This record gives sequence, C-alpha cells and structure tokens, in this order.
Amino acid sequence: MKRFLSVLTLMAVISVAQAQLGTAHDFTVTDIDGNEIHLYSILDEGKVVILDVSATWCPPCWTLHQNHYLQDLHEMYGPDGTDQIRVIFYEGDANTNMNDLNGTGSNTLGNWLEGVTYPIVNESPIQLDLSVYAPFGFPTVSVIRPSDREITADIYNYNLQQMIDAINEIVTLGSTSNVSEAAVAANLVDIAPNPATSSLNVDLSKLDQNIEQLIVTNALGQQLMRQPVQMNGNVQVNVSNLDNGFYFLHLMADGETVASKKFIKE
Repeated sequence: MKRFLSVLTLMAVISVAQAQLGTAHDFTVTDIDGNEIHLYSILDEGKVVILDVSATWCPPCWTLHQNHYLQDLHEMYGPDGTDQIRVIFYEGDANTNMNDLNGTGSNTLGNWLEGVTYPIVNESPIQLDLSVYAPFGFPTVSVIRPSDREITADIYNYNLQQMIDAINEIVTLGSTSNVSEAAVAANLVDIAPNPATSSLNVDLSKLDQNIEQLIVTNALGQQLMRQPVQMNGNVQVNVSNLDNGFYFLHLMADGETVASKKFIKE
C-alpha cells in the first residue's frame, strides 16, 4: 500500500484523480549534482521519462529503491544503455534534506543515494504539481510518453519485467528475457578506458558464467566485431578501427547475451 499524502492534499486532488493518467505538466528542476532537467526538452528528444516521486520516510518507496528496478532500467535503456529512456527520482517532501537522502538524517529509512546513478532532485519549495505526479501518495512512478506528453501508467508496484512491458507499449526495448540477470551481470563487468581510443580492457573475472565471445554493435544493432574468449579474466578488445561514437559490447554465452555494456570510441 502506498504511503498517502495528507488528508487536505487528497481532498484537493479528488477532482483531478484521473490526471495521473493525463497530460504531464512541464517542469524545470535542478538535481543534487547541479544539473538542470527540463521535462519537455527530454520528451522532445523522443525519450520516455520514468518519474519516481517518493519520500525518504516512505516504506513502499524504500522497497522500490531496494529492488533496484529503476536503476536496472536506467543502466539498460538510459544514456549508457540503449538511450531510450530517462529515469528521474524526485523527493516529494519539501522538508527532506541531504542527510535524509544519505541515510543519516532523522526522517529516512536508509541511504537513497547508494547504487543510484540516475538524477535525484531534492528541492524546497516543491515545484512539481503533486496532484498530477503523486495524486494518490508516494511512491508514484509515472511513465511519460514523448509523442503526446501523456502519463500512460503508474508502475510503482510493478516488477522489472512488468515495467519493461509498460515501456514497450510506447517504444520497443527489444528482448527482455532474463533481463534482471543481465542487469546484475552488467554491473559485474568493468570496461576501461571509457572513452577508449585504441584498446578496451574488459574485466570478466567477477562473472559466474563462462563468456565465449564478445560482440560489438553500433547504435542500430549492426554487428561490427566478434572476438572469441578463451577464459574469463581481463580481455583486450582492439577498437582502433571503429569510427568515433558510441557502441555496445555484448557478452555471449551459449548463444545468448549475458550482459551488455556501452562504450565510447574517440
């Protein structure tokens, strides 16, 4: 069950309860790293926006955070993945401070920054219209469609596969089989340097699966390179012949993709 807003807030949004699945209101906010986020600019780029409005004291919000589903989506389909979506965390309580986000404050359930690499916004006063973005309380995780700026679903209680299915109704993310395992595996693989100029070192030593080959594709999914792997460990990949740009490195075992990592050639 969601942690609800105050009675007065709920009374104020009764008449617009369906706004949750209506048009997303534009906003410009600044994340805790000082980066400006303009919703409509992101949507105009054709990106699906996943907006998590939560509070540091909210148990269902903490459960969502600990599941890492939004982080998985960010890693697979965000700027360092297929670059199709943007995930944003918006702290919906104006009284929350950085200590609460760090897990050391008096109004928090833990460290909300740990393991999160997508933008986190914590501001006072609250700029978002919570009657639109959290009409029934925290957490509310809105899927916002870029074509018409409509909120198509609240996926706060979905598992990872259900979240992907909801996004797939807007854009095609591709195969989603074993997607949770792939996200975990990707976190265990280190590639460096990134950006790379001539050679890419791929550290496979933390993986349980025996990787058989590495495949490099471009943003369109076209295969450009294939390299066999004799044993897990540090593998060198020669990328000197690639044009400058971003690419995906796919780790293959038994004919299936175990994990994918994005890298930049410059």
